Parts: sequence; C-alpha cells; structure tokens
Amino acid sequence: MRTIKYITYFVLFLTMPACQGFLDVQLDDEIITADAIVNKETAEAAAIGLYNSLQSLNLYGADFVVLPDLLGGNAIATGFQPRYEELANARVPTTNSYVEDAWVGLYNIVNSANNILNHIEGVDGIGDAGRSRIEGTAYYFRALALFDLLRQFGEFFNEGSAFGVPVFTEVLDRSTAPSVGRASVLETYNQIIADLEEAEKLLSAQDDRFFVSKAAVQALLARVYLYRKDYNKAKTYADQVIANNDYALNDNYNDNFDVEGSVESIFEINFTSIDGNGLSELLMLSTANEVSGANELWNAFETDDVRKEQFIRRFGIVRCVKYGDAATDIETNVVISRLAELYLIRSEAIANTVGIAEALPDLNAVRTRSLADMPILAQDVPDLAAYNDILIRERRLELAFEGHYWFDLVRLGKAVEVRGIEPYRQALPIPDREIKVSNGVLVQNPGY
Repeated sequence: MRTIKYITYFVLFLTMPACQGFLDVQLDDEIITADAIVNKETAEAAAIGLYNSLQSLNLYGADFVVLPDLLGGNAIATGFQPRYEELANARVPTTNSYVEDAWVGLYNIVNSANNILNHIEGVDGIGDAGRSRIEGTAYYFRALALFDLLRQFGEFFNEGSAFGVPVFTEVLDRSTAPSVGRASVLETYNQIIADLEEAEKLLSAQDDRFFVSKAAVQALLARVYLYRKDYNKAKTYADQVIANNDYALNDNYNDNFDVEGSVESIFEINFTSIDGNGLSELLMLSTANEVSGANELWNAFETDDVRKEQFIRRFGIVRCVKYGDAATDIETNVVISRLAELYLIRSEAIANTVGIAEALPDLNAVRTRSLADMPILAQDVPDLAAYNDILIRERRLELAFEGHYWFDLVRLGKAVEVRGIEPYRQALPIPDREIKVSNGVLVQNPGY
C-alpha cells in the first residue's frame, strides 16, 4: 500500500462537511460558509479538501480524465451508460449526466477556494509560510477549475467570444449562486492567469509531486498560454520547468505510470486504498467495461512504439492500463502535469514563433524516447500545417487517456473535420438544469 501523502491533514479533512457545487439545483444546508475557517486546523483542512474534491469520480478520479479521449474518438463507450455513449458520439445533449456532475464538481472547487481566500485573513497561528502555502494552493485550484470549466463549457478557442464561464471570487450560496452570469472568454482567461500569477508568488519550489508547487503553477501557466496562442509566454513558462533540475524525462516511458512521483511528474493526484480512483473500474471491469480504447487509436501506434505497452487488446477490446490492469487497482495516481507535455508545449511555441526546424528537437525528445530510431526529420515537415498534423499525432499517442486529445483537436481547428460534427459542438452544453435555475441569467451556448 502506498504512503498516504496527505496524512498530515487527512483526519482533519474527514471531519469537514461536504458541500454542494455552484448552481446545483439541489443545494443543501451543507453549503460552505464563512464560519468554516476559524483557526489553523480548519484552514489546513479546507486546503486539503481541495485535493479531495479533485479526486471526485466526476473529475480527475475518473470521468474528466477519459472525457477528451471519448470526445476525440480515442475511446469508445462499451458499457450501458448514456453519459459515455453521448460523449463518445461527440454529440452531447444538455441533459447529459456528465456535464451536470462536472459543472457542479468544478464550481464546488471554485467556491471552496473562494472560502479560503476570503476568510484566511486574520486566522491566527498559521504563520507566514503556512498562509502562503494555503493561499497559493487555493489560487491554483481555483485557476485549474476555471480553466477546466472554460475548455469544456466555453468557447476557449476564441478570445473574442462572449461565451466564457461564470467567474466569481466571493463565496456563493443557494440564494446568490443563480444571479451570476457568464464572463467573456477573455475575462475568464484573465482571472485564470491572475490566480496563477498569485499562486506562483506564494508557493515554494518544493519538489513533492503530490502537492501543488511553484513548478506545477508554471506548468499550468504554460498550458493556459498555449491555449491562448500566446506562444512567447507559453515558451517562457515551459523553459522554466524544463530547466528545473528537480524534473527530467523518464528514460522509460512506462515509468510515468509504474512509478509514483517519478522524476518526470510535476504534480499528480495521490490516490490510496481509502480514497481510490474510479479509473480502473471504468476501464477494466469485465468485457463490458464502460470505456475502452478505440481500434483506431490502437492502429495509430507504430509497431515498435513503447507507448503502445500501456494498452492491451483482449477479445477485440482495447484497454488502457495506465491506471492498472485490474478493476481493483484503485491506488494508481493521476498525473495532472508531467514534463513531456512541457517539451511538446515548447516545441509548438517555437514552431509558431521561430521555425519548424528549431521546434523538432523538443518534439523528438519525447518521440524518440519511445521510438529511438524514428525521429521526425525537417524534410518530413514542409510547413506549419504538416507540423500541426504531426504534433497532434504525437500528443495523441504520448498523452492518450491523460485528459488532452479533444482539447488539442479543438484548439488546433481539427475537431469538426476529425469528428464530423457541427462547429457549435466544440463547446459542451451548459447543463439544462443550471439554465433553468438561473431564470435566464445564465445563457446557453449557441446551437443547443
């Protein structure tokens, strides 16, 4: 059994009441309140509660991790739940249970982070270092939740769009939540970046992979700026993480999943036998498991690609074993950021600012780890369109079932073509129940 990295706060956290999420129709009396943080112990418990919230089965404990592969066609629904079948078709109705649960779960994190940031001032006994760590953690989690909301429910690919997501920094309850409408995409990005910049100032450079660190913030900033197509800033933050001697690419690709807290991991969510993830059951339970890999993904790997070892095919069904090869493997961690992504981010940034030839060393640093004798050569990439095709393929294979593929297709303008969908479906619908409870304050995405 793994060491429980959150043991310092674990018992304290278990005593904290659960809270419902933002704009949940069924808000109950356990909604977070200003009285929840009154001393050092409750402040620390609130901070560790953010990690626990991210472990939800609707978020990084299962569904959100496989969502981009379902939407992008890397995965198929092989069970009997409409939530996965609709996602796998990339045609998601406003009543899909995943979008309902993810919306609530992510706004629960936003609201919980707001509670910390609004009420930690004046709490005695924390100390300057403790206060910085707790506040920095809250800023990071609020930014991550808003970013995950934006790239699912907002037109994140168009900064001129009015269709961002609701942004708020106060603590909401059942009476105030329905009054918050949507921010624009630009306003949403601005809040995300402002939060991450605060987190970067507050958090230390410690290299514990199981807690948010300065490097984790920089890795997320690189990703956010890449989505915004601010390639210079994306490269700047990728440079900082790559230059950090605490991190290096694993020599063996499989160590990213076989070794907890490996040298390549920047931030990963730590699961235990007490608070296990739901991915192994989702991906591995019987031949009728709920989500499987697509044969198209299986065939996309070249024969000698080491990355293919994280997939097996049994009885014609492709199974991802990154999170264990049995339904009972619930203790496998989920990586939020790892160094290979930063190399791919920097490569893309260089290709769009300096040149394609200059971008290939970073791309090949990732590719040749798994295909040592098959680098991408300059003559293979005549222009940026060809580079983007290769980049999408490499990101697809390197980061499969790690929460990226659909968002790559959308941000690089390939989703409509690859999935044969109407353009408006590049953003998921806001749950219909949230629209109704707001009495028209919250506006639905166009087309739904």
